[in-house]
Amino acid sequence: MSDTQPMHTDQNGQGSGTPRRKISRWQIIGLVAIGLILILVSVWFTWLKPFLQKPISDPLNLPSISTEALPTSTDLPTEAPTLTATLPEPTATATPAPVCGDTAEWTFLLVGIDYRGNDYLYGLADVIRLARVDFTTMTINMVALPRDMVVNAPDGLFKEENPIKINQGYLLGSPGWTGDPDAGSGANSLARVIQHNFGVTPDHYAVVNFNAVRNFINGIGGVEVTLPQEVYDPDPSLGYFPAGTQTLDGERALDLSRIRTNYSDGFRVGNQSIIIKGVIKKFLQPENLVKFPDLVADFYDTFLTDLSIEQITTLGVCFLQNFDLENYNSTQIPEEMLLQDFEFIPSNFGSSFVYRWDQTVVDWIHQNLLSQEAE
Repeated sequence: MSDTQPMHTDQNGQGSGTPRRKISRWQIIGLVAIGLILILVSVWFTWLKPFLQKPISDPLNLPSISTEALPTSTDLPTEAPTLTATLPEPTATATPAPVCGDTAEWTFLLVGIDYRGNDYLYGLADVIRLARVDFTTMTINMVALPRDMVVNAPDGLFKEENPIKINQGYLLGSPGWTGDPDAGSGANSLARVIQHNFGVTPDHYAVVNFNAVRNFINGIGGVEVTLPQEVYDPDPSLGYFPAGTQTLDGERALDLSRIRTNYSDGFRVGNQSIIIKGVIKKFLQPENLVKFPDLVADFYDTFLTDLSIEQITTLGVCFLQNFDLENYNSTQIPEEMLLQDFEFIPSNFGSSFVYRWDQTVVDWIHQNLLSQEAE
């Protein structure tokens, strides 16, 4: 029998072997779509997700401390005595689960520096706030620290001698001053100064300069403030603000936050708190809440923080959705607790106006950060 078999042909003389399958247009579209999805998944896991989860700036690097030995400025610049801060005793009650995230509370260091550049090479801490955010009770307790408080820096932190003003705690650690390229070193050094003097250890920080404040407030369409009295500065560039409710753009809000001539630093701090409350109130409006992720994307590279874009957007939106402005408590140290004086500040090469403080201020800070009652 022959191994060669005749090939069967159809009526047209074409071979009747296995027919070739035609690939339809929809199959091609499907293959392209799968390829694009695979590319997007690869980009997400290899670049975009790590980028969103990476801290915008360097994290804090603070030592563990005991609250059993906190200094006081009463005898500065001599060796300060040790004190024990009055802290609440831990209770046996179960801690409720956080509404947002997986951490019950965070303590933030919020700083505004007096620098108009687009970088963060220099700057004195013009605004210093400690804010405790409770994710279980959805409350914010914020304490303002006057920039003229006299403090001692931890041994070896700076090359400059003690004492210093607390606002120098940022400048003396900033990269332009130290030559250190670490962009977060100013925030870290100020956090260490606060920790050393007051026994409060910030978990996270955010730093803004003049440009960031102005541009951000413009980005949200201005901020509404209600001033209990008119505010006037003899400097025409800062100008006049009438009493009552008014909407300020970024530049005018910045001007209001700086005025203290003919007033006091406490008065200026109070106006800054009014502006901060106005910004929070603006974000609680539903039409602005949906813009929050876009605003973070637009301005993330204009400020310093150790939080990631993902943390800011997810926790920020969750917190604002569940937050009531009545649970925002902003306070400043009563003037009667602070002693106005002059002190020789070596890094200022002369005598400077300062606020002295004692143990009552340390206790007051802790009590107001931990208070569950909003004013």
